[in-house]
Amino acid sequence: MARIQRILLICLIPLFSHSQVFNYSTLDFNNVKSQVNDEGAFFFPSASNSLGYEIPKGGGVSSIYCGSYFFGGYDALGQLHLSGSMYNHDNVSSGDGLHSGPIANQNAYASVQYSNLYQNSIWNVASADIDNHIANFQNSGYVIPSAIATWPGNGASSLGVANQLAPYIDLNNNGVYEPNLGDYPDIRGDEAVYVIMNDKSYLPDADAMTIEVHAMFYQFSSGNYLNNTTFLNLRVFNRSNTTYTNYRQALIMDFDIGNFSDDYVGCYAPNNVLFGYNGDLIDEVNAGNIGYGTSIPSQGVVSLSHDLYSAGPYGQGGQTFPDELGTWLMMNGQDYNGSYWTDLNSLPTLFKWNGNPNIPTDWHELSLNNPKGDRRGIMTIQEPNLPAGGSICTDYAFIYDRSAGPFENAQNVIYIADAIRNFYQSSDFFPCQSGVFSAVNHIEENTAASVFPNPSNGQFTIEMTQSSAYSIRVTDALGKIVHTEHFIGKSANIRLNRVVSQGVYFATIDSELGTFTHKVVIE
Repeated sequence: MARIQRILLICLIPLFSHSQVFNYSTLDFNNVKSQVNDEGAFFFPSASNSLGYEIPKGGGVSSIYCGSYFFGGYDALGQLHLSGSMYNHDNVSSGDGLHSGPIANQNAYASVQYSNLYQNSIWNVASADIDNHIANFQNSGYVIPSAIATWPGNGASSLGVANQLAPYIDLNNNGVYEPNLGDYPDIRGDEAVYVIMNDKSYLPDADAMTIEVHAMFYQFSSGNYLNNTTFLNLRVFNRSNTTYTNYRQALIMDFDIGNFSDDYVGCYAPNNVLFGYNGDLIDEVNAGNIGYGTSIPSQGVVSLSHDLYSAGPYGQGGQTFPDELGTWLMMNGQDYNGSYWTDLNSLPTLFKWNGNPNIPTDWHELSLNNPKGDRRGIMTIQEPNLPAGGSICTDYAFIYDRSAGPFENAQNVIYIADAIRNFYQSSDFFPCQSGVFSAVNHIEENTAASVFPNPSNGQFTIEMTQSSAYSIRVTDALGKIVHTEHFIGKSANIRLNRVVSQGVYFATIDSELGTFTHKVVIE
């Protein structure tokens, strides 16, 4: 169920009726309770006494205080353009921050129509609601849930908004989102929060990129580490006529592992992960911030779709909260003061504190005996260009481990990053290049195979529309094959209850009719 809060900031600027309002939604389908807003930040608490990324859910303690996005690139004249919401102490954007809603004509932002449509640009949708919608949209008395009914599949073209916005399943392929005719949001995971933001609607300056950012945060409920994971699909649309070269895109993370005052930050480039961890063996209560005690987790974020270009601490080298240019330098392996990051051999590096904290001889803050404290990190991906009218898609996962001591947990986060990237790369339903987000989350009407009952106790039937020779393989959430069978006919009875535990699995059917993948839930 969506839980959305609105916080009005000091924003009554006469020229902009599209004021700066923070709309919040909670995503808490698994062991993580996270808060997402539509003003360029994520996991930022909606109130002073709340938590933005509570894990375990209900535990009263969090591992992330806040995250934000930042983007940059050069135009044909060599002018640097920068946009994004850089984290600072008050979580108010400096420079060209991101604000709710899509790109529109400049005079449209002050209109009542734009405000009514896009002042709140955050939607929370559960796959169960979509399944119910698919089953009942034709039934008399059925009321379409608000998030499905108002899903921004199409933009207000009269305001200069792009015609196609958020992804949806278009049953009659007419390019119009019509939930009353059975169309529905195309989400990932068991529950998702979808956000649309832009860098032009509220007090832009000359170097704004004119980009539209679509963020989908989503979760799975599972019996393994996916139950402690939140995924992010990020799509950046260039709505300008300028092609930006040397494109960089960063996530800025404020890792507060419970008590923020005794933390370290690090990265591990081979696994494309940035992480925070506790600098000692106890996470105390400090200034009202509840610690994790002696069972201290590590929290990381891994880039799934792209290799990292750079990663390291954010806010080192002269200023705790850098400005736009300082952030750009840090995206390119430099400190705020312009000095290049260097490794233990004093050679320039794009990855600072790149090591495994559980290996004493590796390069990390623990081996350097750095003073512990409040830590932020930055991780950056690159593309040669962001074309005019084009887009770039990236996938991330926020990962966590609390199974051992603080340094071994950091090592486990590194291992989880590798496992989840392997799973991602071997799957055809996660990557950004996948044409349909929810290829395994929903069975479309014209599919040649169906699975029932689903969920099940491990015994279910796969039924084809035609008799055929086919093979079936069932994989777990990590891509490990747990069952294979070969059949001739129209149906097969599968029995998994003796070989698998509860959780989410994927049944792939290879036949003369094609290849079909279905999500299977074992309860």
